[in-house]
Amino acid sequence: MPRRMSANQSEKGRITARVPLNVQKTIQRAAELTGVPVNAYIVQVVHQHAQEFIDRHEMKNIVLSERDSEWFLEQLAKPCSPNAKLKKALAQYRELIDDNEDSPAL
Repeated sequence: MPRRMSANQSEKGRITARVPLNVQKTIQRAAELTGVPVNAYIVQVVHQHAQEFIDRHEMKNIVLSERDSEWFLEQLAKPCSPNAKLKKALAQYRELIDDNEDSPAL
């Protein structure tokens, strides 16, 4: 009886790219040096780069110096009182929420 593959294992996408010959040769050489086929090399490198880019964009891996880390923790330990703009924004928000709660449901 044939073994069924999960959706993640069986579904594949295809990416194709036309590149200048010198780029192709560089990629092929790098793949040879790492000992993997060109397609596998491209997928590994591009996937890693894409994941790092997404993480930076979504700010998942913020790295602070020791000095900056200490400053940040100090700021968390002594939060400032809200200023006039923040107090006004909170009052407007509460008013908006109260107005929405008083509205009849449709």
